[in-house]
Amino acid sequence: MMIQLAQAVSNLRMAPEDGSMPGESLSAAQTALYFVGAPVGLFLLISVIVYALTGERKEKTEPKDSVLTHIE
Repeated sequence: MMIQLAQAVSNLRMAPEDGSMPGESLSAAQTALYFVGAPVGLFLLISVIVYALTGERKEKTEPKDSVLTHIE
């Protein structure tokens, strides 16, 4: 069984395609920025926009007399 597993893993290794020209690799900071920082930033931006559009708003009407301060 181990031999079959080793053969399966070796078959998964792929050689680069002919004519492919890989570019420069990303630094650790660029990788963190692209794959962590950008999604978190977009999530926060969308959250703020949604909260601003659907959040509870204070009423701008005159304050009503409270039952505690007004006797009818």
